[in-house]
Amino acid sequence: MVEMELSEYHYMDDVLQDLKLTPADMEVPIPKYFVNQRAKALKERQQVLCEILARMEPSTLHRPSRPAMLRDEAVQLVQLAERMRQGRLRAKFMREIRRDEERERRARESGAKELDREQAAICIQKVWKGCLQRRFTKLERQREMAFIGMASDPKALGLSAAMLRAQLGEEFRRLRQADYEAEYQQALVNIREGLYEMEGPDMQEEMKEQLRQWFIECHDLTGRFPEFPDEEIGGSSILFAEKTPEQVRAELDLLEAEGQRKKDKKKDKEKPKEGKQKKGKDKKQEEDEGLKLAQSKFLPVISEGFAQYQTIWGKRDEADNLEQRYEPELIKAQERKEVEKELRLQVDELMREELQRLKLAVDREEGKPRKAKKSSKKKGKKGGKKKEKDLTPDRTLDSLYEELVLQGILKQAQHVQLADYMGDFCYLGTTMRVAGIEPVPSVTDIRQNIALYAILRLGSPTLHELAPQVKSLLLAGPAGTGKKMLVHAVCTETGANLFDLSPDNLVGRYPGKTGLAMMMHMVFKVARLMQPSVIWVGNAEKTFYKKVPKEEKEADPKRLKRDLPKALKMLKPEDRVLLIGTSDKPYAADVKTLCKAYERILLIPRPDYASRYVTWQRLIKKHGGSITGTLNVSALAKVSDGYSQGHLARAVQMVLTERRILQLPKKPLGASEFLQLLAKDDPIYSEEEKTLQDWYMKTPLGKKRLKAVQERAEGKEAKGKDKKGKKGKK
Repeated sequence: MVEMELSEYHYMDDVLQDLKLTPADMEVPIPKYFVNQRAKALKERQQVLCEILARMEPSTLHRPSRPAMLRDEAVQLVQLAERMRQGRLRAKFMREIRRDEERERRARESGAKELDREQAAICIQKVWKGCLQRRFTKLERQREMAFIGMASDPKALGLSAAMLRAQLGEEFRRLRQADYEAEYQQALVNIREGLYEMEGPDMQEEMKEQLRQWFIECHDLTGRFPEFPDEEIGGSSILFAEKTPEQVRAELDLLEAEGQRKKDKKKDKEKPKEGKQKKGKDKKQEEDEGLKLAQSKFLPVISEGFAQYQTIWGKRDEADNLEQRYEPELIKAQERKEVEKELRLQVDELMREELQRLKLAVDREEGKPRKAKKSSKKKGKKGGKKKEKDLTPDRTLDSLYEELVLQGILKQAQHVQLADYMGDFCYLGTTMRVAGIEPVPSVTDIRQNIALYAILRLGSPTLHELAPQVKSLLLAGPAGTGKKMLVHAVCTETGANLFDLSPDNLVGRYPGKTGLAMMMHMVFKVARLMQPSVIWVGNAEKTFYKKVPKEEKEADPKRLKRDLPKALKMLKPEDRVLLIGTSDKPYAADVKTLCKAYERILLIPRPDYASRYVTWQRLIKKHGGSITGTLNVSALAKVSDGYSQGHLARAVQMVLTERRILQLPKKPLGASEFLQLLAKDDPIYSEEEKTLQDWYMKTPLGKKRLKAVQERAEGKEAKGKDKKGKKGKK
């Protein structure tokens, strides 16, 4: 889709509308087993990291003590505090005096007249009924606005009973799964031991009889005993392996496919010129036929899994197994094969010795000397790819891990979910593209790409090996748009390690070429051995500066310019290691070298109106606030145009202090409180956005898209000229 549309973002609002689906139906869910299956290992790793950081705090994180205060300054501070306290007490006392005087004045004005009991009751009733009616009208208004979707339901602010029941049910199910897993593991051990005791001796005798019969048959046919198969090629198991018709058919298909490939290669070599001549015709045919997708690499895996399910579970009746406990018969069938393999190894050793004795006995009878058996080891071929030299062969993984933590390179990731990156869907993406306008990516589109490029690939080993390999990803956008948050979300969702190779973080660490080589080796070695891992480079443009600023020359921000791409090339498809760079000024770097290091580039813009509206609502609720009629969130989202999510989060944190939250019942929130703090920050100006867009058009994908747009425009102009020419002839 990226190659077809020449864009990292794809808009399917028209498809959703046709299929009557919501944006949530299209968003790729993140499996929970990425973290749940490794919960024990992640907990142990977290404890080790916390212990190392705790040892590190006294020496490296100790802050210098503040200088002692002078005696005169201390006296002035105490006097100031005491005068303020006395002033507050005096103000309180004067307020009480004025209140008493006001009461006495009102009593004198009213005189000695006292209201009748009925008049007093009517007055109280009038005030009380008016208060009740106003309160009832306000509640009805809130219900009506919530019903039509113009306001949030006050009852839905907290967790509903259904949501609580669902959460408790899921937790109970997880605990029950753990208990059943423990029972299953214990059953594996018990059934295995039972098979050894009950069926093991019979299996051994049967294998021995089969092998003795083979010895005798070979001796009768050839006049000598056969050579026993080596353990490396499977031992005696290859003598009695029976292939199914499906396996034979698969092998024949593979041979035919290899033969066809060789023929195609020969044809391509013989006719290179014909291919060049037909290139233009093939392009036209592809345009007419449309996009043709090749067969998915995941289809054989899915088909194999489906076939296995049909053979084992397809016809099995699970009506009586409501608790979904283990099946002893299935375990026996599985463990019987494992027991047979282990017993076969033991039998092979015994039968090798027996065969050796038989050969010696026959040689003695015939009077022939016994020749020593030559070793069958083959020398390995020289050449091939150069392996990475291990600079730390004598060090353990724990020592390398501890050193990286102490140096501040391996860090603890913040606990942030991808769903916390809040925003809404782009509902006019397809319409704008049809009109020739490139839409601004929404927060949902960014979340989708992060899930596809980073989270799913790091979390699933199968997906990482079979899908097209993505070794690096660059997040470029204005400051405060959540780039760093997305990096931490990737680590949280996959349980990955976080290595910080930002230029600012490497200042003063591992100096010199040898130090840099050692650091890169340690980082990538630990990242591969403790995968999945994320290597984060903040301010990625500094590594590939066009011209280093004077104030940063001493820090040497371009240290990783050569070593980082080299290290990425050494990564294999099975290495779940991802390089993620973040940059708010990518135009300061050299485009060619930056694009060589980062395969995929995601441009993250400022949030649109819909995303700001959702962000304001969730941030206010998250920090303990409540949205009432006095707070116009729609107007607040409209006025805050140009500000990033970071600006909005900072404003909410500064407004909703503990004291302000306590005042909410009497003094509801107002939009002016947030706007006063937003006005102190600089927004994201349109010039900065235009600079980022111009820079993106210089990237490989941006150049392709720009070229495609120009070709379309030229095609439209040519069509227009042809129409005018035809009209002129008429």
